[in-house]
Amino acid sequence: MTFRLAAAFCLALACLAPLAAAAQDFDRVAAVVNDEAISLKDVEARVRMAIVTSRIPDNPEVRRQVVPQVVRKMIDERLQMQEAKRLKVVLASAEIESGIAMLEKQNNMPKGALIGSLVRIGIAPEVVREQIAADLTWLRLTRRILQPQIRIGEEEINDRLEALRERQGQPEYLAAEIFLPVDNPAQEDEVRKTGEDLLAQMRNGAPFPAVARQFSRSPTAANGGSMGWVGAGMVEPELLDELARLGKDQVSSLLRTPSGYFIVAKVNQRIAGTVASPEDAEVAVARIVLPVPTKGAPPKPQLLAQAAELTRPAKTCDDLQAIGQRVGAKSDKVGPMRAGDLPDDLDAAMVLPPNIVSQPADTADGIRVFMVCSRQEGSITAPSREAVRRQIENERLDMLARRYIRDLRRSAFIDIRI
Repeated sequence: MTFRLAAAFCLALACLAPLAAAAQDFDRVAAVVNDEAISLKDVEARVRMAIVTSRIPDNPEVRRQVVPQVVRKMIDERLQMQEAKRLKVVLASAEIESGIAMLEKQNNMPKGALIGSLVRIGIAPEVVREQIAADLTWLRLTRRILQPQIRIGEEEINDRLEALRERQGQPEYLAAEIFLPVDNPAQEDEVRKTGEDLLAQMRNGAPFPAVARQFSRSPTAANGGSMGWVGAGMVEPELLDELARLGKDQVSSLLRTPSGYFIVAKVNQRIAGTVASPEDAEVAVARIVLPVPTKGAPPKPQLLAQAAELTRPAKTCDDLQAIGQRVGAKSDKVGPMRAGDLPDDLDAAMVLPPNIVSQPADTADGIRVFMVCSRQEGSITAPSREAVRRQIENERLDMLARRYIRDLRRSAFIDIRI
């Protein structure tokens, strides 16, 4: 890889916002990836979007922390799209719009809210569309190019099933990751500092999934870093040891592995083979969304308290919906369906007992309250051979995709000029 990095990189980027205020600076070239330029305007827009969607403060110090990794991610996206163009991998515009809708759903946003919120602060819709297009195009490309290279024999499936049997009684962790690769020793200090900065932002309240989506360089970034359930032999030993140490909903320190730096979060824990996953329960849910006045509304804490008092008498889903109807709330029922497939705003239904009113939650549409109408717990069964085959395939595809983008970086001409 031919790679040039300006000596004043961090200093210049810390001043990116005031520099970008001038038209001539907006047109400056921030980086060159092979024969394609990334302008300072491109970087400024992506930095602002990353800050907004990650819900972190917008100030010069935060920008100094996040800009280097945003630039690296933009470079990766250019490499991915250049490779897709070479191999004639193309997405339809409808697929990109579906990706935006999925991102809104993951963030509990109504349809169209993401684009609208970005436009209101002066970020063009093309900025988010370009990022989502790169993610989805790379996913399609890697599946088209790499999946045919993966061969999984019956003996390998047998070995995995045996390993799963041996792991019964051992802990498994529902985990998420942020991955920051170190492709050469010269990047060590910069990548470590970026990881430390991201940790600092999450300790100050930035949500892990939002940070992972914007800054992680793993294929899991598109899903907020979600790794699913992992156990012994499924992830690097350093990550497994840290997950064992963490409490529920805790985030790790910065972890160095042979491939780079990781930050992991432990969402939940279970003992393999002894408890059916809450995600596998079949549930039906009733939901109401109480309207909020556009003018003269009380403070949000007061509104939430009023919603809790209003819905407290409900003993059944019919009661809850009757209360909603009485006050003009939107009302619907979801399911019966697998709990893990519920909309993101109903995640708490996985553990909420039936006929108990949920805590009110503030959403873009109003104050949401729900109740689990019925629950049928999932059964504890060994995974099928096909499920094991898919698991092995996904693990190998993830590894090959990381190697693919690393090789593209190494063979590219990359010149960072700011």
